[in-house]
Amino acid sequence: MLVASIVLVLLLGATSTGRASAAVTEDIFGAASGDIDEPGSLSPIGNGRFAILDRVYTGRGVSRSVLQSAETCFTGQLTTTEDWALQAPKMSGAHRSTVTIRAERGLVVLQLQGDMEFPHASGSWELVRAGGLCAAFEGSGRYSATFSHHSPGFRLTFDGQVHD
Repeated sequence: MLVASIVLVLLLGATSTGRASAAVTEDIFGAASGDIDEPGSLSPIGNGRFAILDRVYTGRGVSRSVLQSAETCFTGQLTTTEDWALQAPKMSGAHRSTVTIRAERGLVVLQLQGDMEFPHASGSWELVRAGGLCAAFEGSGRYSATFSHHSPGFRLTFDGQVHD
C-alpha cells in the first residue's frame, strides 16, 4: 500500500436569516491531495472508449470553520473511489467520484460528477450522505481535480455551501 498523504483545508464562513430556528448556511472551500491506494480496473467499452473503474486514493483531511459547526465533520480519513469513462486518443469523457470523509464526529460522503480531459476533471459535488453528529448536514457546489502518476497522485479543490 502506498503511503497516503492528504491535506484538506476548508475555509468556512456563515450566514443566517437571524430567526431563532433558522438553518445556518456556511460557505465552504476545500483543497485535498492524496496518493493512489488501489489502481482499479481498465475495461474497453467499444469505439475507442474505455472505463477505469474503482481506482482508490486515500489520505487525511483537515478543516477550519468560522462557526466551527462543520469543521469537525470535514476532518478525518479521506478515501475517494474514481470511475472514469474516456474516449481515446484525447482521453476525455465523464468523471464520477465518491469521496468519503471519516471524521471523529461522524461520516460525510460527497458525490462528484463532471467532465474529464485527462489529467483534469471538473464539475459539481453534492453531499449525499452524512452520519453520526454530522447527519444533519446537506450541501453542494463545484469541484476540480487533477490526477498524476507522481506523488501526490490526486489533487482536489471544491467550493460551495453546507447547511444543517
